Amino acid sequence: MAGELSFEQLLAPHAGGAELRRLVRYAELLERWSGAHNLVRWRSREELVNRHLLDALAARGLLGECGRLLDVGSGAGLPGIPLLAVRPAWRGVLLEPRQKRWAFLRLVIRELDLQVQAVQQRYQEYRGAEGPFDVVTARALGGYGGLLAWARCGLSDGGCVLLWATVDVERELEEQPGWRVLSSPLPGMERGRLVQMVPCFT
Repeated sequence: MAGELSFEQLLAPHAGGAELRRLVRYAELLERWSGAHNLVRWRSREELVNRHLLDALAARGLLGECGRLLDVGSGAGLPGIPLLAVRPAWRGVLLEPRQKRWAFLRLVIRELDLQVQAVQQRYQEYRGAEGPFDVVTARALGGYGGLLAWARCGLSDGGCVLLWATVDVERELEEQPGWRVLSSPLPGMERGRLVQMVPCFT
């Protein structure tokens, strides 16, 4: 768009090399597809990067060099695609029941050459053999009690669930029995929280 910074300029302070190229390509695909398919809302490239990509990348420090990730209700690929773009040795599954968004995810996976598959299912129906998973992610999904009960059985030893939530939802999550809650603020969001749910057995 005229007068705006390029995606490369916006993302360069946060990634380099192959990671930057994958993130830029993903941003370009989001920009191209969002208008026709209502994938994500944004008013400028800066908002698209800050509100969606950098928001997702807030969890990158919680992922090691390799592992298995399950992104529930992936939608346009957030937060799973940005995380996998900067952790290309990770494998994963993106669960998305809506056909158009599932088709978009398949395109992104091909374009970015990620070791991940898009599955057109709700998490309650998913019975894949790709687990156990080291990290299960969900962003703005809601109904976290059911998700946590389901995800617990599919986590590896030492695995966790990462949730993009609000301060109010974080308080509700602290009431979930059998989980330890760790959280940190999301960049640029006054009430946004990255909540790490770790199963405990005491």
